[in-house]
Amino acid sequence: MKIYGGRAGFNSVSFTGDRYHSVARFKGGEITTEVDQRKENLKITKILSKIPFIRSFSILLDMVIEYWKRFLFMTIALFLIRFIIGGKSNFDLSHPIPINGLVILCSILVIVGLIIKLTPIGKYHAAEHMVDSTYEKGLDLTLEHVKRQSRVHKDCGTNLVMSVFISYFILFILYGHGLWVFLVSWSIGYEIWKKEPKLIWSLVLIIGKAAQYLLFTSKPEKQHLLVAIEALTKLEEKELANKTN
Repeated sequence: MKIYGGRAGFNSVSFTGDRYHSVARFKGGEITTEVDQRKENLKITKILSKIPFIRSFSILLDMVIEYWKRFLFMTIALFLIRFIIGGKSNFDLSHPIPINGLVILCSILVIVGLIIKLTPIGKYHAAEHMVDSTYEKGLDLTLEHVKRQSRVHKDCGTNLVMSVFISYFILFILYGHGLWVFLVSWSIGYEIWKKEPKLIWSLVLIIGKAAQYLLFTSKPEKQHLLVAIEALTKLEEKELANKTN
């Protein structure tokens, strides 16, 4: 079975396989697992995903479609804030605030990292990595084997973020901040992450793994590992049962 991705939540771990997607949650002292059929990508995202330097935006499109309620809520919230502030003062959010884009990006990464690090998400994120590594090595998914694995992973999405960040840093030094700089950085960073050019990718991995360890994961406890093990075990059972039918 090939694992196409994993994700950690506040009290959950999920994995995606060839045809199914599993989610294991820890609630009320018990682990519950759901396995659903994997959702097919839209035709437009499938087309975009095949075009170099454009395919990076298919991920953003998928995220907007999958989490459209959250994006809608954020848009409405920002509109209301602008309306309320605009109605009571001369402050206009339509005028750009001269803040260094690099500082903003660094601040966002650190704040998000600390939130993940200091909440159960960091432990579930580490557990997801450790279980994935155990499976990739062909070992049985037991606590003993999982505990021996590193909590950083070469395929973690953090490496994509660091690839984009390095691209943005270089372009920022050359051209300054701007929306186009971020968009181009996202496109270049994604291509580096996708193709993994030897010299550049070695640097990305060093920075990415350091970021994973320091900011985006924390040492998991037994319950976090068991949730991740359950998520992958149930996914494998469903995938194998589908192949034999």
